[in-house]
Amino acid sequence: MKKPIFAAILFCVTALTFGDIFDHPLTDESKSVFQKISQSIASHKVQKGDFTQTKFISKLKRELSSSGSCIISREDGIMWQTKKPFPSTMIVSASSVVQISSSGKKSVLQAEGNATFESFAKVIGSVFQGGEELSEKNFDIFFEGSEKAWSVGLIPREKSIRTIADRFLLQGGEALTSVTMHEKNGDFIRYEFANLSFPATLTDNEKAFFEKQ
Repeated sequence: MKKPIFAAILFCVTALTFGDIFDHPLTDESKSVFQKISQSIASHKVQKGDFTQTKFISKLKRELSSSGSCIISREDGIMWQTKKPFPSTMIVSASSVVQISSSGKKSVLQAEGNATFESFAKVIGSVFQGGEELSEKNFDIFFEGSEKAWSVGLIPREKSIRTIADRFLLQGGEALTSVTMHEKNGDFIRYEFANLSFPATLTDNEKAFFEKQ
C-alpha cells in the first residue's frame, strides 16, 4: 500500500475515533473511573519504554514515522531518544526544551518569561504523567470505557494552549499506551508506547542526563 493512501486511511480512522470520544463528556457516573485512571497514571513516578511517533501533515496528506525509547519522570520531565530514522534526543521539562542532534549539536528553548510555554509545559506534564492537574479545572474532559480499556479526550481550557494543541486523545488500560495531540489545522502527532516498565527511580546516569541539560 502506498504511503499517501495509508496516510489518508489513518487520518479517517483517527477522525472517527476523535469524533466518537468527544461526543462523550465526563459524567458523574464515569468521573470515579476517570479519577482512578488518572491516579493510576500518576502512581508511576517513572515510566520507561519504547515509542513510535506518527506525525500526520494534513496539507500534504502524508505521515512521518519515527521510533526509539523514552523516559517519563514526574520529577524530571520527559526524554525522547529517537533511534530511527535519525538519532536524536529531546528533553522536555517545566523550564526548557532541549534538542540534541546526532552530531551532538544542542539547541535550548527556555521557558522563563514565556507564559504560553510555561502553561503548555504544565499541560504536557499532566497529559503524560496524570495527577491532580488532569482535572476539569484545566480541561474539558471526555471519557469512554473502563479501567481495563479506556479513552480520554482532553480540551485545554486555556485559549493560548489551544493555539498549539487543540485537543488530546489518551488511550490505555493498566497503563497509558498512546497519546495523540491534535492541532487546529488537522495535523496530529501520535505517540504509541510498548515494552513499558515502571522503576521506582531513575538510574544515576539517567538522572545526570536530565540535570546536565
